[in-house]
Amino acid sequence: MMKKIFFIILTLLLFGSKLNLFAQTEGFLKNRIMVEGLFIRNLGNFSEVWANAAGGYVGYGIAFLDHNLLMLRTGYIKNNLRDGVNYQDASSTIIPLEIGGRYYFIDSRFMPFIQFMNGLNLVFENTNLEGERGDKTLVKYAFQVGFGLTVNLMGNLNIDLGVNYQSNFYKTEAMNTGFKYVFGIGFALDK
Repeated sequence: MMKKIFFIILTLLLFGSKLNLFAQTEGFLKNRIMVEGLFIRNLGNFSEVWANAAGGYVGYGIAFLDHNLLMLRTGYIKNNLRDGVNYQDASSTIIPLEIGGRYYFIDSRFMPFIQFMNGLNLVFENTNLEGERGDKTLVKYAFQVGFGLTVNLMGNLNIDLGVNYQSNFYKTEAMNTGFKYVFGIGFALDK
């Protein structure tokens, strides 16, 4: 299934300009570079050890078909131990590699959107949920779905606010799920 999704997206990127899918509109929705900060409140069994996480994204958005933004992004996320959990020098960090998109309901100064992202997380941990030591690098599928608002401030500068439900397929008995709160700054690129 993932191969089919990547093939479709690659086809859109390669042939989209020939089909005029990525023509820039006259409104506020443009191709953009985004830098976002995030906070995650972990849920479920995973949160019994790792209470929350913080980090950031850098990404690129490609506007197409009036109300859509195809997004490619990566970042850095560091999980924080729950108070009272005493695992010496425990760490768990994630490098997300994501692709997805947003649908904007209107193209104006205030642009509410829904969003879906999916991809792979590179998880670097030196302690598992049971407190056993050992450096591991895991590759796990992840997705998130949410909503938010883009506010176009002036010229090509905008801010984004968003809330997402996210699920990282860490372990069957301890899914890394949670609510992700995002604040970002974007810079629209004119064609």
